[in-house]
Amino acid sequence: TIQAQILELLKSLKDKINGSIMLITHDLGVIAGMADYVVVMYAGRVIERGTVFDIFDHPMHPYTVGLQKSKPVVNKEVDRLYSIPGNVPNPINMPSYCYFKDRCNRACEKCNGDYPELVKVSDTHYVACHLYTDGAAQGNENAKGE
Repeated sequence: TIQAQILELLKSLKDKINGSIMLITHDLGVIAGMADYVVVMYAGRVIERGTVFDIFDHPMHPYTVGLQKSKPVVNKEVDRLYSIPGNVPNPINMPSYCYFKDRCNRACEKCNGDYPELVKVSDTHYVACHLYTDGAAQGNENAKGE
C-alpha cells in the first residue's frame, strides 16, 4: 500500500540520519510497527506513556485499554467494533476532574477530585489515573481484560 511505502521511507530516512520521528495517529498498527516510545493522549492531556511494549502489553489507563479493544482483529469477524461509550468533554468548558471519568467503566469517587498526575509505575511506564495514585500496582490485575 501507499501507507506502507511511506512508512518504510520514513524508517529508512530516520535510520540514515540517526534521527527521530513523531507520529500523531490513532492507527495502532502504525504505532506498533514504527514506535519505540508511545504517548497516549485524551482531550489534550497525556494519560499514559511508556515503551511500545508497556503500552501494548500492559495498558493501564482505561482509555488506552478501550483504544486497544476498539482495534479490529485480522481474521476475526465481528458484527460491530467496540467503541468507548459517551462523548469527549466540551473543549471550551473542560472539567477540573479527570476528562475521561464520564466515559470510564472503572471510575471511582476519587475521579471527581483533582485531575490525576502522571504516576511512575515502572522505569519506563507512567499513567495519569486515580486507580494507580495510591500504589502503582493497584488495579492493574484487571486493566487489560476489562
